[in-house]
Order: sequence, then C-alpha cells, then structure tokens
Amino acid sequence: MQTTPAITSAPIPGTYWHWRGHSVYYVRSGDRHPERPPLLLIHGFGASTDHWRKNISGLSKDFEVWAIDLIGFGRSAKPEIQYSGDLWRDQLHDFITNIIGRPAVLAGNSLGGYAALCVAAQRPESAAGLILIN
Repeated sequence: MQTTPAITSAPIPGTYWHWRGHSVYYVRSGDRHPERPPLLLIHGFGASTDHWRKNISGLSKDFEVWAIDLIGFGRSAKPEIQYSGDLWRDQLHDFITNIIGRPAVLAGNSLGGYAALCVAAQRPESAAGLILIN
C-alpha cells in the first residue's frame, strides 16, 4: 500500500523585513520557477501567515510561495497608525518590489482579498494575477 506524504500543519519559520520603520513578518517556501510567477498569500482579518501553513506546505512543491503578515496582524508590528487599504496596498506593493523582486500572483482571503485587489487595481506592475478567496 502506497501512502501520500502528510502535509504538515506546523508553521513554517519566517523572517522579518523592516518597512517604514516597522517589522513585517513573512514566510517563503518552495523554489523559484522562471516559467511561472511566485504566489503571495495574504491572510484575512484577525489571521496571520499561520492561516496558510497547510497551503504553503502543499503549494511549495510546485510554486515559489510567500505569505506575509499585514501590518497590525500576526507577528508584524502593531503601531498606533491609521490602518487602511492604502497602507496595506503600499506594504504589499513594496514587499513584492523589494523582497520578492518580480510580479506575483496575489491570493487574498477576506481582508487580504481586499488588499490584494487594491494592489492589482492600483499597482498593476506588481500583480501577475489575482485570486480572491471567500
């Protein structure tokens, strides 16, 4: 009997990026594939990169996968500033530009879908595609 390897549910260790004086937590997994864009997973309200742990494990077998904690959530800084779609749009655009280094397919859940849509609509040079998850 052949078994399928289990997809881990343990969080994948990440690292920090400093953006506008704030620490932003992110995770990267999988190999870069020149023939297809990377995938950036963006969590919903009250969630974090941990929300995607099973997805990252499975998707990273075929894709370069990134996940980010939006400012105000997860392991990212929670400064006393005005949170808005524009803030998260700029955070994601700068992350794609400065860290990922090429346009990404943005996959957003709930609030992350809104932020991803803002990037795709207002900073299209950063978006290779858009996936909205309810």
